Amino acid sequence: MTHRISLSLLTCLLLLASIELAAQEWSRFRGENGTGIGKISSLPDSFTKADYDWAIKLRGVGHSSPVLWGDQLFLTLADEEKGQRVVACYRADNGKQLWKWATDVDKHNLHKLNNFASSTPVTTADAVYVVWGSGEKTEALGLTHQGKLLWKKEWENFSSDHGFGSSPIISEGTLILHTDSVTNKKSFVIGLDPKTGEELWRVDRATQSEDEKHLTAYNTPVTLNVNGTHMVIVLQTNDGWRGLSPQTGEKLWRFKGDYSLRSVGSIATGEGIVFATFGSGGQGKQATALKPNAKGDPEMLYELGLSDGLTYVPTPLIYRKRIFLWGDGGILTCRNAETGELVYRERIGGNFFSSPVIADGKLWCGSLDGELVSVTTGDQFKVLGRSRLNSGMNATPAVANNRLFLRTQTHLISIKGR
Repeated sequence: MTHRISLSLLTCLLLLASIELAAQEWSRFRGENGTGIGKISSLPDSFTKADYDWAIKLRGVGHSSPVLWGDQLFLTLADEEKGQRVVACYRADNGKQLWKWATDVDKHNLHKLNNFASSTPVTTADAVYVVWGSGEKTEALGLTHQGKLLWKKEWENFSSDHGFGSSPIISEGTLILHTDSVTNKKSFVIGLDPKTGEELWRVDRATQSEDEKHLTAYNTPVTLNVNGTHMVIVLQTNDGWRGLSPQTGEKLWRFKGDYSLRSVGSIATGEGIVFATFGSGGQGKQATALKPNAKGDPEMLYELGLSDGLTYVPTPLIYRKRIFLWGDGGILTCRNAETGELVYRERIGGNFFSSPVIADGKLWCGSLDGELVSVTTGDQFKVLGRSRLNSGMNATPAVANNRLFLRTQTHLISIKGR
């Protein structure tokens, strides 16, 4: 009898675990709250095409990352021949395209390494939302899960110098985005009603320094719950850090800092800490770690500089009291997340714009050179596997439905946990 009960209990536990994995959503850039931490079981350290669950060739280009809700995967693409931008929906279990929504895009200034589909969507149980630049304006729109346009909002004379990069988020029922404009040296953080696109609140920010230098920010906000106080955390070089109420936009705290470089990689969060880097020329050169409080100024934990192995484009990742900085030039630096103390710095090789994620307890990142690398997450550095891809990766992997989803420059790939 005891043996039967044990078997029944084990079966129930395995069933619950599989349900948890299946129900996990990866609804925004870098998953839940942008932490980059996903749940998946028994993922091989490396793989070949024979191990793919499925792979499809994409009909367009883009650097945005996949997002998922249930069995639907959403992605943005740019069709450069037709001059269109596309939101596409696929079945997560087999890669079949369910629908696409297309709109004309007005060309505008782009960095040579950027394109017209760099911002990652955010999705809820009912809809998917995107933000992007078009000509001299910024646009936001909402679509149903069936591809029907719910609403569209535009901000005229509001365009970025290198193309749009920041991704929208949802927090406490509010659609939140932040964007900078080189057109009039303005910046705002804005909260919208996701059902209608109606503006709920707006916080204007200064983007021009005392020497009149304009530095557009491309990072994506994160949210934090500190002793029951929900806050969305945003960052801009000349304006510094702000903790805002996601429902009203009220300023909860501010940390000005002393920054002179662009913020490209997004804010990392974990262990109650927020961390961000600033840089130029493919290198991170400044960084700050803060510990926000429910009220009052945040605690400044430490600052790092050029010689400390910082990232510029890839977003750092905080996991189990360690912060991992997967550098643009292929050097991985691990530090104590609370003190900044160096744990190790090792060369992986390659060039990276993709941000690392955790999947099956391993650290994963894809290179511009077309290689996906997996690394241990302990204090001892070890490369677990290297997998050759069909083309390079700019996008960040997604982890959902017990699968690792990869967007390369040409394909969308699914690898299933065993």
